[in-house]
Amino acid sequence: MVKKISVLGIAPYEELNHSMHVVSEQFADIQTDIYTADLEEGQRLAIEHFNQGYDVIISRGGTADLIREVVAIPVIDVSISIYDILGAIRLAENYTDNFAVVGYSSITEMAHLLCDILGYKIKIITLTDTVDAGKTLDALAEEHYEMILCDAITNRLALTRSLNTILITSGFESIKHAFQEALTIAKYLKQAKHEYHVLAQSMSHQRPDRLILDEHFQIQFSTLSSPLEQAILSFLQTKKRTEEESHYYTTIRGKAYSIELNRLIVDERHYFNCTINASTPPIVGSRLGVLYQKKAEVEEAFTTKLLFSKFIQASTKQELQKLAQYYQAMIVFGETGTAKSSIAYQAYLVQKTHTNYLISIDSKLINDKLWKFLVNPGNGPLVDINNTILFEHVEQLSLQDIDRLITIIKNTRLLQRNHVIFTYDTNHAADKLIYDRLLTELNCASIYAPSLKERKNELSVITTLLLNKMNIECNKEIMGFDPTAIKDFLAFDWPGNLNQLQAAIKELVIHAATHYITEHQVSELLKKERMIQSFSTINQTPMTLQHTAEQPTLFDYSKQIILNVLEQNNGNQTKTAEQLGISRTTLWRYLKDD
Repeated sequence: MVKKISVLGIAPYEELNHSMHVVSEQFADIQTDIYTADLEEGQRLAIEHFNQGYDVIISRGGTADLIREVVAIPVIDVSISIYDILGAIRLAENYTDNFAVVGYSSITEMAHLLCDILGYKIKIITLTDTVDAGKTLDALAEEHYEMILCDAITNRLALTRSLNTILITSGFESIKHAFQEALTIAKYLKQAKHEYHVLAQSMSHQRPDRLILDEHFQIQFSTLSSPLEQAILSFLQTKKRTEEESHYYTTIRGKAYSIELNRLIVDERHYFNCTINASTPPIVGSRLGVLYQKKAEVEEAFTTKLLFSKFIQASTKQELQKLAQYYQAMIVFGETGTAKSSIAYQAYLVQKTHTNYLISIDSKLINDKLWKFLVNPGNGPLVDINNTILFEHVEQLSLQDIDRLITIIKNTRLLQRNHVIFTYDTNHAADKLIYDRLLTELNCASIYAPSLKERKNELSVITTLLLNKMNIECNKEIMGFDPTAIKDFLAFDWPGNLNQLQAAIKELVIHAATHYITEHQVSELLKKERMIQSFSTINQTPMTLQHTAEQPTLFDYSKQIILNVLEQNNGNQTKTAEQLGISRTTLWRYLKDD
């Protein structure tokens, strides 16, 4: 059986990672491991992994250039095509003419060529470094540009300045071309590696474990698992010596290791042969319902992952900056789906103190066992210092648990050692008492996450950004809505807010048969959303059914839904039938028995 080509993918941002996974599945003779790491971090990751049997590395732009400097295997660059840039421009044109293209030469050279061919008059700015990028984005913000088309590095900077962006990404064909090129090159190298693999297979059956390094401590051969290999390598890099033989002892994750180091000389080049013996493995525990994140991890989630961070209003970000100076506790409240957790993350990032960890606690999972952990004197989050503790879904706690939490916070002077943030969902709160208790007892700052009904003037831009996001997630190239389709889409209430809006756009993108979302698609989707909304209303309101002495039938439930929608439409039967997707005859059949 012919061995598959092994590809190491290092994507500078999460969206490209996702697309590379999708494309790699089309190549039956390629096996891929894909990581997300940008620039120097990508270079470091390549140094750590490229000697683990990979035939080729696929990366992108500046990250690919840095990787080429430090590895001895081919590095293929995923390019951006003229079509990728055209798709981003057409997407932006659906909503505004006031946009600019900002990026490094790999993007702007093709953007200039495209504009010359098609006669577009678009502002194009070529960057040289991150300082230049920051000043450029500040200038564009002052000039009131509504949208920035840019690469991943510039996109991260733009998010910190509350600028709307469309990320120009490598499309399906560009990524596929990179994989095809990688496959061709790797096959030519296979024969040269044959003797190495014969030797490696023979040594892998020997004990004890072995690690072979070159004079620069780069891995040449290993029988270790990847995590153990990297841990031992890190240890040895602190113990470099010139003796012919050395013997070390170390402990990694609770397990003791003996390491014998012997110097070898082959063809006038120096190598180190490491013999490794291990003891019994340790016991590992877990903590359910509590998540620890360093500040760098939260920042990365905001800049590289597909979160709702860019949908936080500029006024909210400004308010968070002010309140962070005066409050140790904060409550973020609003309807379901209004990105309350993202606002809480933003509140943590703007703080100057208590930023050692963001400790997120899911209030829905709090029970007696979790309470004991939270106040454990040895490692409990509520007795630790210099952290921010985020209680998500605090409305799910009982009043008894709220009283217990407030007592702990006040009696232990927790707010002198940490910050506390709560998220409060007004749709699922039994009453307002929990909110009032937290606000008054803990002197909380109050941040409101507005619903989409209150942000109608922003809905067009939010829809554009979500469409761009779903194109990347679903590996599609939808350029916008038909004119009538977008009018109907934006007129809908979206009671589930950003969560519902995102799910709807994803469904439209997945099922779109052309580059534009049609009026029929939107009509069918909104019909389903109204039906779901009607069910939700029924579930929240006691039903008054005609068959009170019997178990309600499907006819009874259907009739109740129709009556509910009819009441919302002030008795308009034509509008009700159209909204529910039924004929007026069917509607009359349900009503005549009323």
